[in-house]
Amino acid sequence: MKLLIADDQQSLHTFLDKMMDWESLGITEIKHAFDGREAAELAERFLPDLLIIDIQMPHLNGIEALKQLQRLPHKPKAIILSAYDEFEYAREALRLSVSQYLLKPVDTNLLKAAVKELIEETQSEHEKKLEAVIAGLLRQDSLHEEWLTAAQSAFQTLGIHRYSVLTLTGETLNKEALASVFKQLEPSLKSVICQLNKQNCAALLGLSVKEQADRLPLLGERIEAAWQALQPESHIRIGCSAAGEKPEQLQQLLIQSKQAAANGFYASASNSFYSQSEPQPAEQWTLLHYQQFDKAFEEKFSLVFSQEALKELVDSLFRVFRKLKLDPDKVYSLCVHYLTIAEQLMRRSKRLVAEYETITLDRLRKYGSADKLEEYFHSHIASMIQQSDPAADRTEETISRIKTHVELHYAEDLSLQSVANAFGLDKYQLSRIYKQQFGINYWQYVTQIRMDKAAELLAGTNLKNSAIAEMTGFVDESHFSKTFKKHNGVSPKEFRAGKQAPSSM
Repeated sequence: MKLLIADDQQSLHTFLDKMMDWESLGITEIKHAFDGREAAELAERFLPDLLIIDIQMPHLNGIEALKQLQRLPHKPKAIILSAYDEFEYAREALRLSVSQYLLKPVDTNLLKAAVKELIEETQSEHEKKLEAVIAGLLRQDSLHEEWLTAAQSAFQTLGIHRYSVLTLTGETLNKEALASVFKQLEPSLKSVICQLNKQNCAALLGLSVKEQADRLPLLGERIEAAWQALQPESHIRIGCSAAGEKPEQLQQLLIQSKQAAANGFYASASNSFYSQSEPQPAEQWTLLHYQQFDKAFEEKFSLVFSQEALKELVDSLFRVFRKLKLDPDKVYSLCVHYLTIAEQLMRRSKRLVAEYETITLDRLRKYGSADKLEEYFHSHIASMIQQSDPAADRTEETISRIKTHVELHYAEDLSLQSVANAFGLDKYQLSRIYKQQFGINYWQYVTQIRMDKAAELLAGTNLKNSAIAEMTGFVDESHFSKTFKKHNGVSPKEFRAGKQAPSSM
């Protein structure tokens, strides 16, 4: 915290330096000016946080000097010391946002109280600015010039020489409780806490004494222990960045803390520290992932709907989460998405009649690790299956779903046994009811769908017969060609030459 003292009496400067313990108040730099012009010019270069200024001085009086300082981007909080108890001076001082108006001779107790109050106000203002910078970076991941200037000013005012960034997750996190924990652990600790939601906070922890920098890596475990003592029923997870010194590193350290928190989320660790040796994900959740799993949920809940298939679907979803090491917030959001899809599909098929509490992010964030979240996901799906309407699983409807399955998956294994197993039917039952319901044998329908698709590819593309065979579910080109000629009366080559159209449904 920087202080400028402006007074034309040398004796006042000497008195204040002797009687005031500036260091104990948090003042780290002091400059002196002896007239109003010097005070204004020095303030522009020094950019003090606090200004103690007399009114009656040569060249410019205190009021005129304060008017010049109004154009500064960082205006100091000012205390006027004056021998003149005049209303006009006081009114002008108020207009210029002077914080305190004290009369000479100086009462050091009153001055100390005034300085302490202004220091607390100044620190609070800079903490709020730094909190806004952190919130902005979490939204945009870009430290633009305005934010960097605000961060640099805050670091200087708060006296932060070395710092780390924490990403904290817990059931009942709040800024006030965390600030209290930080203060108990390290009274000299400067903490700036950004509340993201009910369960997530980002915190910058800074030390003003360089010699104490080695304490930063130890804070995670101490914070966890202190939090557990304060709220025994509430679990907290902490991701801690490496230590930094410059405000320019803030964006990088925020990313590191989020990566450390993600590592802890997947390892079920309460405290995780960023490590360069820890492999970082090269991919993120893309449109292709959405398409893959949206389609899989549609198929498994609308077509197959077996408990084993649904369990495997959830397992595969979380395998991808772990492989990508997605940010936990993204994982929670995706879980809301897919649990909502599951419920909608079950209601659409009239399987689900029970009412369920709406799945929300806050509800899922109570599960503080990937393992616990996956366990809940499985249990929720199992609960919906258990309460589904058995009447919705009539064999006739299952056969209809199998028909749709064939139309969508003609390139895959559609043997009678594999499909019967997937849909929980006896293969003879499937064959018999399929013929009754659709007037065609199951395998004849599979062949017909494959032949129609093959004809479409032969007529509309230049793909080789071997490629078309693979795309329509045949193990080799020879089998494909024989089947195509038997079904259509011409070979694939002759059909492509336009000698005969294929049979149609």
